[in-house]
Amino acid sequence: MRARAFLVASLLGAASPAGAEPPRLLPLSAASLPKALLPPGTWLRGHSFQDRNGENLVVFTRVEQRRPAQGGRDPEVSRFLYVRHYARSATTAPRLLREVKDKVERCELDASLELLADAIGVSDLDGDGVAELSFAYKLGCRSDVSPITLKLLLLEGGAKHILRGETRVKVSASERVGGKHTVDPAFRRAPPAFLAHALRLWSKVVEERFE
Repeated sequence: MRARAFLVASLLGAASPAGAEPPRLLPLSAASLPKALLPPGTWLRGHSFQDRNGENLVVFTRVEQRRPAQGGRDPEVSRFLYVRHYARSATTAPRLLREVKDKVERCELDASLELLADAIGVSDLDGDGVAELSFAYKLGCRSDVSPITLKLLLLEGGAKHILRGETRVKVSASERVGGKHTVDPAFRRAPPAFLAHALRLWSKVVEERFE
């Protein structure tokens, strides 16, 4: 009966098995953390949530570097994203469960490295008491309206599951390009609900809209 309820919940897109209370994702400020826990760069956002590991702390920061024009070359911009996921309890110091880093380097065009808020969330899809954290970001260097790299991650404790692909953009009234993705082999070792959840989130963030 439990397995059947879990299957139904997965098909309906629930964030946790039937009858389970989903974890709550709460805001976290930089001032509430020891400086030793902060990655380099400018604070983007932070969150906390509770699970079997205790209190989870998630921090997103970004570094931007600019290099002036030299030798006839255009100015260059580099951007670096840092994501750190810690866990701590009342009796233990914070321990790093996973760090994710990515970058766009030496871009002479339009450098983009953007965290996508619509994909940030927390769930317990397999009901094991260890929450899954989801987030996505896009990054690239371009000079036109074209797809750039898109990555969506699902972290459970220290384990990482990722969809890698590209954004989808509208190039005419009836045509869109991009949007393809590949599935990390880690999803094959995870409950099917993990990939289903990741694909739902992908569909929410894959479309780029240019004002």
